[in-house]
Amino acid sequence: MDEIFYIKKFIRDDGSQLAFDKNEIYLDTDNTLLVRPDPETTAVNYTEANGAEMVRQQTHTSIQDVNGLIVPKTTPYWNLVTKLTSFFQINHTYKIVYIQKDGKMFAIDGAWISAALQVPPRPQEEYSRWTVSLEIGREAWREYAEDADGKEIYSNSVNLPLISAASGGEKWDTVGLVADSVGEEWEDGEGGVQEVYIASSQMIYPVWVVEGECINPTLQNNTTDTVAQYTGTVAEGQTLVVDFESGEARLDGALVTRNITGFVSFNPGANMVGFNSDGGDTSTSEIQWNNTIG
Repeated sequence: MDEIFYIKKFIRDDGSQLAFDKNEIYLDTDNTLLVRPDPETTAVNYTEANGAEMVRQQTHTSIQDVNGLIVPKTTPYWNLVTKLTSFFQINHTYKIVYIQKDGKMFAIDGAWISAALQVPPRPQEEYSRWTVSLEIGREAWREYAEDADGKEIYSNSVNLPLISAASGGEKWDTVGLVADSVGEEWEDGEGGVQEVYIASSQMIYPVWVVEGECINPTLQNNTTDTVAQYTGTVAEGQTLVVDFESGEARLDGALVTRNITGFVSFNPGANMVGFNSDGGDTSTSEIQWNNTIG
């Protein structure tokens, strides 16, 4: 992977965004190209006599220095300064979104301000250089994607048909199999347990989306031997969203985490995954995720 890329934007933990362009607030020429800091690692360079990991190894972080310019064109100078100073606050964490020259994007979560924003004003207020430093913990790098409106979306998604709807013709045992709930494998089948490939360097905890009408939906991964169920009905027109990384579940935005039992995880590589329900017209559900990198 190309190690040289740009900072595209910052996303604050409350959803506020600061995107960089060549308009009025952007990165300085000496800070436009960046080198990715080391990804999360479990490597230990120094241990105590008994082999225990030293505290310094456990709390390793890296610093991302950001230098930029304010060049007012249509917006008053002090409005731009206020925009910067109100965005970079010490009581928030930040997602840093990077973009390569080929357009591929990555992100890292949980950065925090280690050196406060500095915006030395110029006497004539024609432009200013600004700088801020963010400290990055041992978070993993992830894929990042967004829609046409700049809203973050997951880079990967797969639709899962009902296990109970498994059907097919001639039995086979090569790549592309579809398996029903009793493990039989069929050519050109429908439904059943599906193979989902995870191109990630670490285990993934996906987001599961179910649109009603669906009664007691269940998601299972036979590869990781994990299963989760929502106890209740997702009515027609409603959407259930379960985030297995945060442990939060919402039904049309309302918190329903208490109705979820179990969890589902995905190993890097091939996973055999299935979806089922106790009734309703829903025939598929969707899993979404971002792969980790490095």
